Amino acid sequence: MSPTDILRLLLKNWKLLLAVPLALGGSLFYFTRHEAKSYASETTIYTGIASGYSLTGNSESDYFRTSNAFDNLLSLIKSRETKEQAACYLLASHLQLKELDATQLSWASLSRMRALLPAALRRQLTGPTLAATQRNVTAYASANDTNELYRLLNSHDPVYSVEALGKVNATRINSSDLIKLELETEDAAICRATLALTTQVFLAEYRSLRMSQTAAVIRYYEVESEKALKRLNDAEEKFLVFNRDNNIINYYEQTKYIAGEREYLYSDINKIEMQYAGALASLAAVDKKLAGRGASLLSSAELLRQRKHLESLNTEIANQQLFARQQETDAAPRTQQLQVQAAETVLAIRTTLNDHYAQLNSVEGIPSKGLLDEWVKNMLEATENKAKLEVMGRRKGEFMAEYHKMAPLGAMLKRIEREIDLTQKTYFALFTSLNDSKASQQNNELTTNLKIVAPPFLPSQDKGGKRLMLVAGGAFGGFFFVAATLLGMGLLDKSLRMPAVAQAQTGLPVLGLLPAHPTHPFKKTKKPAQASKLRDHSYEHAAAEHLARQVLRRVSAVPARPFVAGVLSPLRQEGKTTVVQSLAHSCNAGGLPTLALYPEGTDAGPANDYTRYYSPAQATLHRWNLAELTQPRAADVQLVLIEFPALLEATYPVTLFPELSLVLLTLKASRSWKPTDQQAVADLRAATAAPVEIVLCGVARYDSTDLIIPIEKSKTA
Repeated sequence: MSPTDILRLLLKNWKLLLAVPLALGGSLFYFTRHEAKSYASETTIYTGIASGYSLTGNSESDYFRTSNAFDNLLSLIKSRETKEQAACYLLASHLQLKELDATQLSWASLSRMRALLPAALRRQLTGPTLAATQRNVTAYASANDTNELYRLLNSHDPVYSVEALGKVNATRINSSDLIKLELETEDAAICRATLALTTQVFLAEYRSLRMSQTAAVIRYYEVESEKALKRLNDAEEKFLVFNRDNNIINYYEQTKYIAGEREYLYSDINKIEMQYAGALASLAAVDKKLAGRGASLLSSAELLRQRKHLESLNTEIANQQLFARQQETDAAPRTQQLQVQAAETVLAIRTTLNDHYAQLNSVEGIPSKGLLDEWVKNMLEATENKAKLEVMGRRKGEFMAEYHKMAPLGAMLKRIEREIDLTQKTYFALFTSLNDSKASQQNNELTTNLKIVAPPFLPSQDKGGKRLMLVAGGAFGGFFFVAATLLGMGLLDKSLRMPAVAQAQTGLPVLGLLPAHPTHPFKKTKKPAQASKLRDHSYEHAAAEHLARQVLRRVSAVPARPFVAGVLSPLRQEGKTTVVQSLAHSCNAGGLPTLALYPEGTDAGPANDYTRYYSPAQATLHRWNLAELTQPRAADVQLVLIEFPALLEATYPVTLFPELSLVLLTLKASRSWKPTDQQAVADLRAATAAPVEIVLCGVARYDSTDLIIPIEKSKTA
């Protein structure tokens, strides 16, 4: 459909387009005349989530973390638990009232609350204080799912139900740290009280939720830290007992010292063994030189006793020197004393040798005194080294015993130290986490302390109802619905509603049209002048004149007389009689003598010289031609109009078709073009060579402008 067709369709149904919106708007205006007043209030809360200050300084700007925090906060406000608790607190505050308080609720709301709950139940729930009443209401509502309060909370009550508390709208103000809570109710005092209680409940729940998270973590770390500390103390006590039982002061220094002394001892032993071996060899050489002559002297009892005493003194001196170095003690006085005694013993030995000297020369001629001195020297060196070797041998055994003792202690000490280190690290990690959790708890105490920037106010004026908006919306919706329905029907309409559509669907030219309610020209009126004036300026008259002009143009183009026009239709009641009547009247009025032939049974007025009736059955049976059908005929008739029966419903005289000069196919504008119609037209064309043109009947004024120009417009032009 083109925009012109759409406009034409809407103008055609302007009454419907106007009536439906007016009816809907009027109905809504009437049914909303008792609309309740509405009061709105709001409160603003500062959260500090996005840019607040904490123990660690200013909060970092993290879009996703901030958005998640605000989502959690808004979800908590809209949660069922918050709404239920706020509804219970609101009911408790109203039950606590002994008399009407306009700042809490209106008289109508108080009466309504008393009607909702029996007096006995109200007395049962009311406590000595508001807190006690709140506890009673909460406990009674959660006791079971069949009592009055549970049903009230889960009903559609506009004040005390969860549904009513769900009307609290919570939103974040742009990208700030502020949250706005809004509510709209029928009672101004209840509106403010509901917002205040909702804020109170969700702030407490938010703080409890945040604090409970860190409290559980802190309890865990405290218990684990105590266990770790006990394990650390047990490991350190084990370490202390181990060191005490094994005489360990510093294991690593002790083992280092023992290893060093061992190496030093081994070095001294090797050195002294070499000296001792040399002294023994020298002493053996001297004994050989002395041969048997000095044997008696060297083996005397006195000299043996002195040698034995010297050996014991040298052993003691070696012990004192070795222990003094290992034990790091000051043994110099004792060592000096022993050395003095040893020197005295050596002097005594020399004296003994001098006293018992018997021979002066050796076998080789070496003086015996010189050999004795050399013997004494080697004897002293051998005795001294022997004593040192004996002492060092004992110390070597002691070092080996100590070495074998300390070696396995290292592995055990390492295990104990590793246990202490692991336990200590575990304890430090738990203690650090405990401190972090306590800091987080303290930070939560600071950050969960939300501030009410703007408390809810008591609205003094109502917002104004939605009555006008509902009326306007209903009227607009009705108009839109009707217009959409009309357009939909127009798009789905397959009827021959206008000349252009009829020509496109049938493939036949449209000669003319008649209106939906044509004026019958042959009917007389009481006021002929006035009726004629109305017809001259009407759409019906313009359509009839247009059709007559088209036929007259065809008549004037054919010189033979009379001009025969057949009026046919595929079905009955498609306007054939009206077309013949209109053409006959217009042509006779225009000076063209016209004969109209109607099938018997047609109500076309009385028969006369220009109006006659015939029998289609007889004409078909006897194969009448035109002359037989019109006999007798007025001599001056120049146009013959023959109405035929319906092509698809009755028998019609086919013998008349060859004599037709024009075929007028009348079609109702409200019908659709079907294949049977197309076949009937094909049969018609096969029976006559006359052109077939359409006369569209029942066309609305708005659908005829592409073919008919009203007379008043043409005159103006």
